[in-house]
Amino acid sequence: MKKIITTFILCLLIYFSGTPIHSIFAESKEQQDVLSYIGDALTESKQGNLSKVEQDLLSIQIIIKNQPKTKNLQKVVSKSIDALHHNKIDDVNYDLRLIATETEKWISKTTDKKQVDSNKIYFLTSDVNSILSYSKVGNWDGAKAAYKQFEHHWYTVENSIRSANIGLYGSIESKMLTARASLFTDKPVYQNVQTSFISLKNAFVKPDQVVNGSKNVSLTKSIEIINRTLESIQQNKRVEALQSFKEFVEDWPYVEGEVQSHSMELYHQIENDTTVAMSQLSNPAKLIEAKKTIKALLSNLNKASEKASYSMIDAGTIVFREGLEALIIIAALLAIATKNKNQSAKKWIFLGGIFGIIASLLAGLAFKFFLSKVSAGLSNQLIEGISGLVAVVFMITVGIWLHNQSRQKEYGKTMTAKAETAIANGGIVTLSLLSFFSVFREGAETVVFYIGMSSSIQLSQLILGFLAGVLLLGIIGFFILKGSYKIPLKPFFLIASLCIYYLTFKFIGQSVHSLQAINMMPSHYVNFVPVVSKIGLYPSLESVIPQLLLVLFVMYFQFKKDKKDNNLNLTV
Repeated sequence: MKKIITTFILCLLIYFSGTPIHSIFAESKEQQDVLSYIGDALTESKQGNLSKVEQDLLSIQIIIKNQPKTKNLQKVVSKSIDALHHNKIDDVNYDLRLIATETEKWISKTTDKKQVDSNKIYFLTSDVNSILSYSKVGNWDGAKAAYKQFEHHWYTVENSIRSANIGLYGSIESKMLTARASLFTDKPVYQNVQTSFISLKNAFVKPDQVVNGSKNVSLTKSIEIINRTLESIQQNKRVEALQSFKEFVEDWPYVEGEVQSHSMELYHQIENDTTVAMSQLSNPAKLIEAKKTIKALLSNLNKASEKASYSMIDAGTIVFREGLEALIIIAALLAIATKNKNQSAKKWIFLGGIFGIIASLLAGLAFKFFLSKVSAGLSNQLIEGISGLVAVVFMITVGIWLHNQSRQKEYGKTMTAKAETAIANGGIVTLSLLSFFSVFREGAETVVFYIGMSSSIQLSQLILGFLAGVLLLGIIGFFILKGSYKIPLKPFFLIASLCIYYLTFKFIGQSVHSLQAINMMPSHYVNFVPVVSKIGLYPSLESVIPQLLLVLFVMYFQFKKDKKDNNLNLTV
């Protein structure tokens, strides 16, 4: 009896470890070969073919000899070979179990931690077999109960499968919906149930037929597929409608993260409508009801595809804010040159500013080239998310500068001192470099900001905003160069400050949203925050908390500034 139980446990263990779906996540061919030899050794041990068992163990020993993290496995294999030489059959059977266990440990140490538990896959295939058995004898209640059990087991493993092979996940989801629709109907048809559930079972036992990797899928493409499905329904073409809808279901895993990061409510509505629509499109078809359901699904997809976009005003604000700072510094340098009656110095100041603009453009081209190389194969959402967060860091730095009046004065005094020293010592090149770096610093920041918003703004809006900002700078610059005391700069900085913080708020929300859409950042959703994509507000703690901290940060600096101004007034 003990031998029978041991053999049975070994059979289950080897079956689980040899389940084909496991090989998806154990990418090493050596590991798959070891599992195969263990299975052969078990069979031959039961038949008493000990010489063949020894050959299998020797093959395993050769495979794992130079493999990392196999120290314990090598010991057990050597011990088992030694037991064979002494005809200790019971020890060999026990050692085979240990070899299987150590092999599983080896696989878990050297493969992706997201690998799927083979035991859970076994339960899934077992549930499908039960459904097929119940349907064969017409016990539809039993089949439906077995399907409920299957769904329970599926929920425990779906995230692991999705992480390891999203193509397989999409294929299984599509086949599940088809199978469910064939079973959960008033009068299930035996042939339809058998066909759909055998297809579902094959998705588990023949997973290598599904290619893993990224697909060229987007919400826009999914919406196009649903529109095509509706057209087929309107033309009373049920088969074509079902086929295109299955295409949507298989693509859904690639875009569901984007929908989740937009709104969990929309996500659940789309999931429910997808299940209902698949049932309505299956035999016997209910095209009128399906049309209504799919229209609702399409409406929710359109809502989920709405994303934060930037306008001409946003683009203009950036170049205006950055340009205004550089303009004031240039004006200060020119004023010093005029005061010292050094006309040649003015030429070098303008020359430094011009080269600063050129350097900024070249830096922008270089940064864009760098991004294109680094981001090869990456999604636009990843690029948008990372560049957006970089822009946020710059914007907060700019905001601190705007709120710190004393720093502005100190910076101006430092620049003035350097300029006066350069003119006094005849250091025209130094004066030109001061102008160059002042312009280049602001230009480089502008480039980073524009790259951060480039994927969420129309090119025409970006160009118009840039030109409008430059035009406004030109008008203000004309008056500043004629005499800066005539222009009240404080209101301009106040408005620019508010706009910069608004853009920072928006950048945070949009960047985090983009990273969540591609599962590069976790998502913890809250129901009390509405979706306002125009300002980058999404119901996710990962974006809401930084945005709240930004608001508190602005309030703190404003309070600090007001307190300082009041103290100065009291002193006066």
